[in-house]
Amino acid sequence: MTTIGTVSSLHRFPVKSMGGEGVQEVEVDADGIVGDRTWALRDTATGKLVSAKRPRLWRTALDCVATGSGSEVVVELPDGARLPIGDPGLAGALSELLGREVAIEEAVEPQQGVYESDWPEIDGITLSGEIDLPTNLTGEGRSFADVGVLHLMTTTSLATLADELGEAAADLRRFRPGIVLATPGLSGFPEDGWIGDRLCIGEVEITVGEPTPRCIMTTVEQGGLPADRSVLTTLAERHRVETPLGTFACLGSYASVVTPGRIRVGDAVVLA
Repeated sequence: MTTIGTVSSLHRFPVKSMGGEGVQEVEVDADGIVGDRTWALRDTATGKLVSAKRPRLWRTALDCVATGSGSEVVVELPDGARLPIGDPGLAGALSELLGREVAIEEAVEPQQGVYESDWPEIDGITLSGEIDLPTNLTGEGRSFADVGVLHLMTTTSLATLADELGEAAADLRRFRPGIVLATPGLSGFPEDGWIGDRLCIGEVEITVGEPTPRCIMTTVEQGGLPADRSVLTTLAERHRVETPLGTFACLGSYASVVTPGRIRVGDAVVLA
């Protein structure tokens, strides 16, 4: 067993495609980080889930910030108004903001709907155009996560991208990971070498999965960051990876949970 780093930061996104929060500790169960992407908005006209992967319709959702967990989630709107997730007026306020009628929904089962996504045409990348995709693509976990129940990333991978783009373009907020690992002794994209391996992080043991395909959401304006198409095109040049889902510009990795428990910022990360 080898210690490869520590937990640099932890993040939770209670509502799909809204801003989230950094936290000092999280509880992890079979569904991933408890309270992460447990809520979503649904377009009442189409029946599809709201996702900023269709930015021309839903980018504004990223200007909202959701904090808390479970029934205690609070949504802050761009004008500063803060409404609990159970507030009967929240759906109306979000509908007015987004320009389409939406309903608020809690995840209770895997693959609880589909969302629309736009994929820019980039040489060598499998997907392009407008595509509808299911949540929980692996069929694992109950949440509105796109693919894996956990999404981890190393500071090394971010630094490697920043060497190409600069710190502002390679900002962590564009990638929305749940667990960020500080790995100062490593280089390149170290997650690639851990596929199928187990990591012990605090009380939790996980199995590292495939690299995380990046999408148009990394390029749009969000959280004070400007729009920047070069994030995706540079990754496609620097780190294009063949995965079971196709060939994608990748950063970070998915993971599944072997042993649940708690993870805290500063916990050691051990390669088992």
